Amino acid sequence: MNITALLSYPTTLIAVLFMFCAPASALQIFKTGNLNDFVTTTKPAVCLAGGGSDDGWAQGWNYLLQQSRGGDIVIIRTDHERGGYESWIYNDDDHHGFPKVNSVTTLSIDGPSDVDHPEVIAAILHAELIFFAGGDQNTYVQWFLNSRLTKAINYMTYVKKVPIGGTSAGMALLAGIDYTGKYPSPRDHQSNVSSGDVLQDPTGYFVDLDQRVITAPFLENVITETHFSQRSRQGRIVGFMARAIYNHYTDIDFKNIKGIAADEETAVCYDQMGAAKIYGQGSVFFLRGLTSPERIQDGRSLDWDSDGQAVSTYVISAKNHGATFDLKLWTGFGGRQEFWSVDGQNEDVPILIRH
Repeated sequence: MNITALLSYPTTLIAVLFMFCAPASALQIFKTGNLNDFVTTTKPAVCLAGGGSDDGWAQGWNYLLQQSRGGDIVIIRTDHERGGYESWIYNDDDHHGFPKVNSVTTLSIDGPSDVDHPEVIAAILHAELIFFAGGDQNTYVQWFLNSRLTKAINYMTYVKKVPIGGTSAGMALLAGIDYTGKYPSPRDHQSNVSSGDVLQDPTGYFVDLDQRVITAPFLENVITETHFSQRSRQGRIVGFMARAIYNHYTDIDFKNIKGIAADEETAVCYDQMGAAKIYGQGSVFFLRGLTSPERIQDGRSLDWDSDGQAVSTYVISAKNHGATFDLKLWTGFGGRQEFWSVDGQNEDVPILIRH
């Protein structure tokens, strides 16, 4: 960021840029707003967004910011960018009626050494809201594993109880079971892993799951999925759930494996009791396994049919303003109940069926 760009901020703001350069890192910390820390009592909340424009689910952001009680907002990203969250939140650029906050800081993390940087940890420990931007979810998983940053976020989430959220890769990171996105499609190395890839070989190396990073409240046995309807990822999340069962995690089996999938410009936000509402333009899908897969074996396609009752899926459209979901009980009100299954009898083309 050059001085001309820095001076382009309104004079009513205090904008400051810290840059810490090391041979293997180019950590950047940007701040818009008040330089002095603001101490207040927050209310816990979580928002999970499916990617795309945050303007689409701005009322969910309004909810998050209200829970921060006017404090200091920290945006974490690993895409080497500053992004536009600072002014969008602090100035309410798009006139969403956001409450005033003390400051907005962007932590632009450039590599694994940055996650233990004292300035990064200090920013997190003084935050009243922490939000993970989109990007490459593999960098989140690989860089944050066993880091001081992860320990600080867990402390802020479970002890200080500040609101937390993420969009796209940031949503993926907050799940109890993370799809790392480490590998491209085995059939097209220029593309992401698709529903077809996962259903044809759910035990493949490219279906890479990890349980060891950050887990938001109520998401212990949950896999998340983003850009859901837009990228036809219905089969992918079902395959991820089957793979989690196949991995024989000590705390997961077919009876408690779950999934949450969000369309673009759509978010699910919930409070400390697990009471959730949907904001935005699309739908959110809440999945739960009902039976054990009939076939999940090395190198073979998934067969998880159970007479069409393999996975219970509760669908809530953001347009249904009265609909809610209880993550503690895993039950919904005002949405639509479906049952999903995978017919893998034809191993070349497994088919996801929705009833």
